[in-house]
Amino acid sequence: MEFVKLLFVCSVLCFSQINSSGILCEEGFCRNYIFKEGCPSTAQECTINNETHTGIWLPSPTTCNCCEYCLPFYGKGAHCTTGGPGTGVTVGRCGYGLTCDPESLTCVRKKSKCHTAQDEYDARHLKGETGALEQRPICDGKGKYAAFHCVPAHTCFCQSEDGERIFGERLNQGATTMQNMHCGCSRLNHKIKNSISTGVRFPVIGPRCTSDGNFHRIQCIGRICYCVHRITGAIREEKTVNLDEEPISELPCYDPNLDLFPNQIEGKPPFNYTTPCYENMKAKIELILRGEEEGFNVEFFTSVAECMPDGTFGRIQETRNGTKICVDERGQKIEDYEAEPNTESFKNMDCKCAQTSVLMAFSNEKPICCKNGNFRKIQCRRGQCRCVDSDGRQIGRESADVSTLNCYTPDWKQC
Repeated sequence: MEFVKLLFVCSVLCFSQINSSGILCEEGFCRNYIFKEGCPSTAQECTINNETHTGIWLPSPTTCNCCEYCLPFYGKGAHCTTGGPGTGVTVGRCGYGLTCDPESLTCVRKKSKCHTAQDEYDARHLKGETGALEQRPICDGKGKYAAFHCVPAHTCFCQSEDGERIFGERLNQGATTMQNMHCGCSRLNHKIKNSISTGVRFPVIGPRCTSDGNFHRIQCIGRICYCVHRITGAIREEKTVNLDEEPISELPCYDPNLDLFPNQIEGKPPFNYTTPCYENMKAKIELILRGEEEGFNVEFFTSVAECMPDGTFGRIQETRNGTKICVDERGQKIEDYEAEPNTESFKNMDCKCAQTSVLMAFSNEKPICCKNGNFRKIQCRRGQCRCVDSDGRQIGRESADVSTLNCYTPDWKQC
């Protein structure tokens, strides 16, 4: 059974224009064209670009795209058209987060889960019911949730377009985090899992990610490995490596700090650049298929565990005595976080707080975790306590008197 590796290559379509003489555009053509024909005036939105007037520069529909062209973005309540007789003509479109209402022909706010969450936050904020560390949801231009969510003074973690927390987390360092954490790899793996993997028999392996949800700088198809951009995943025009002949360390983008299994570059060829989880998955799939060929079903007692986007088994592992423990990306146990079988803490174990505490190892304000590595429902900081959800996000106002919190129970310290 060969693994299917998905390669997503972003390409740019370039359109060549031909003038009336049938001659391709050449150097100096636009200079002569503009001198003879002139250029129409462009919309002012692109040169203003403020809260009320915005736009985007696009190739002009003139010959050879010689002139500048500004596509205006209309604000909320502005006239728009969805096309068709009697709807009028506009030269722009509704701005980010807006859509054209077909009945009123005006730009209105898109209806989405993220926008609803923003409205709920705004309503509570007006009533003074939001906390100091509670963050207003951030939506993108399509009304979807932003790629990541940040908990002040803690960490930022990746989230899906629907606001579900997914693989990928890093320390919250303000603007630095926002510039370097895009979660493109994590989101792509999430989409693969929810769309492709549900329709096939065995798990589909997507691109390998780093712990922050970005693309790992090295991706492989079969035995050929290459460098990619960590934010976009686009292939970089550099050297490739054939693992049958060279170790992965020969790639210019190889970083030993990101290599969770560096022993694979040792010895003689052929080399590998895989993980124990991938190898375990491959072996089990081969066992199942071989068993079917020989006339017996081994799938009944052989389950194929899905690997994490970084190629590891996960952040929760089961020991030989049946308990579950929290582990880091290298499989090392995190402190004493564990859960006994047949208990509620065993069933609900997610180790999210344990993972956050690892990233905040040098902070004086690490979160308080339950014995199973989950977030304790009440967190306290600088004399103020607050309720948090399973991801560590604040819910409602904080208080110096813990008994006034909505999530308070007498046993709130025991979890």
